[in-house]
Amino acid sequence: MAKPNPLPDLKQRVKTLEGQVRLLLPLIEEVRVLKERLDSRSLHGLEARKEEEKVGSSNDIEELKEELKLRERELRETQAELEKVKEESERIKEEALQVLREELQVKGEELKKMADELQAERQKTAKLRAAAEVRPNLVQKDLLGWTELHRAAERGDTHRVQLLLDAGSQMNAVDNDVCTPLWLAASEGRQDVCRALVASGARPDVKGGLYGRTALHVAAVWGRRAVCELLLAAGARPNEPDDANQWTALHCAAGCGHAPVVQLLLQHGAERGARSKQGQTALDLARQWGHTEVEAMLQG
Repeated sequence: MAKPNPLPDLKQRVKTLEGQVRLLLPLIEEVRVLKERLDSRSLHGLEARKEEEKVGSSNDIEELKEELKLRERELRETQAELEKVKEESERIKEEALQVLREELQVKGEELKKMADELQAERQKTAKLRAAAEVRPNLVQKDLLGWTELHRAAERGDTHRVQLLLDAGSQMNAVDNDVCTPLWLAASEGRQDVCRALVASGARPDVKGGLYGRTALHVAAVWGRRAVCELLLAAGARPNEPDDANQWTALHCAAGCGHAPVVQLLLQHGAERGARSKQGQTALDLARQWGHTEVEAMLQG
């Protein structure tokens, strides 16, 4: 049996489809137009939304800037306040330290004063104790008429001399030759002892010894320049004559050839032309005994 021919049916179907296509073309065109309109509206809406978002973002940025300015201003004000608090704290600290320093200084001065008073009291106590020990011997004299002060002065015991003076020993007491402790100390060149005696009120003008001379006379005889200077400062008279020959201290120094003492006496107003009982000047004595240096000094 022969197979049926499908061609006529196919053609018919093609025609039918073509008719349907012709009917759909206007509809497709309309859909295309609508789609374009829709796309346009969507794009415009999208751009509008972007603008809105842009405006919103700008507004947010401006708000953030204002907030930042506000925070910066608050920060500056806080920093300024902190600086004030710091300065005030430093000022209070310095004032407190100054008050503390002043209090410490006052306390230190008070402590120093108390320490000085305590030291003075200890020294006073020591002097009283030492005075109590030496007091029984203050007025007792030996065969030469020397007191304990005479003996201490002659041997140069400054500590003992001071103890005796503090205990009330008579500084101007005289021995059998009318010599005082100062006279003996000057003749031996005991400078520290002479200083202690003079400071306690010993008189430098008391005459004693074989020729009736002062402490300045005997110091000049022995060339005790430092002692002579101390005695002159204490009021010893450079032109006071002795009792035996009317010699001044300048006569004594020149006759014994002590140039440094001669120079010192001249500086303190010793008279070059003063004459002895025999009518001699200090220059005459220097020439007589061959003291050329002193002779030249007195001639000048």
